[in-house]
Amino acid sequence: MTAGVIFGPLPGTVIVSLSGTLAATIAFLIARYAARDKIMKVAGRNKRFAAIDRAISRNGLKFVTLLRLSPLLPLAFSNYLYGLTSVELGPYVLGSWLGMLPGTYAYVAAGHVGKAVLSEGEGGLGVENWQVGLALGATAIALGFVGRLAKQAVEEADKEALQEQQAEAAAKQAAQQQQHVQVRVPLPEQTDSLH
Repeated sequence: MTAGVIFGPLPGTVIVSLSGTLAATIAFLIARYAARDKIMKVAGRNKRFAAIDRAISRNGLKFVTLLRLSPLLPLAFSNYLYGLTSVELGPYVLGSWLGMLPGTYAYVAAGHVGKAVLSEGEGGLGVENWQVGLALGATAIALGFVGRLAKQAVEEADKEALQEQQAEAAAKQAAQQQQHVQVRVPLPEQTDSLH
């Protein structure tokens, strides 16, 4: 909001957007290089986590952008959380910038309007119905996408686990059958080759 008061809505949005994206990227990199290996040692054994991580990495840009649009996940926490996933840096930065831009503009514009109200007694701070609808719609889309992505990842992990169990059972069954079957190799008959 302060950027809106000092710089105005557009320049303030640019400054806050670049600063916020840089800060988010730094937190992402800290989590990625300081904690990811340790987390993956523990979580990597969990097939569901691994499947969700793969799904996030395949849809990184969309995933990050939509979650950034939703106010449900705190930004500071999510910066570190994304660093623990397989999201690549480029899609993370672009998704963070795009997803945080509408909220950034709203806060900066509110600061600018607040300055106008205090200094000139003009303007209003009311929220329009379309703004509330847009925010709720963006949140619903983000939750729907993330929920579908998580469901697909869990189903994929369950399918992989079932395939592994079936392969292990087939291997055990083959080993048991091999123990019970005695292979009889006929010995060649000795013939008198001196005839």
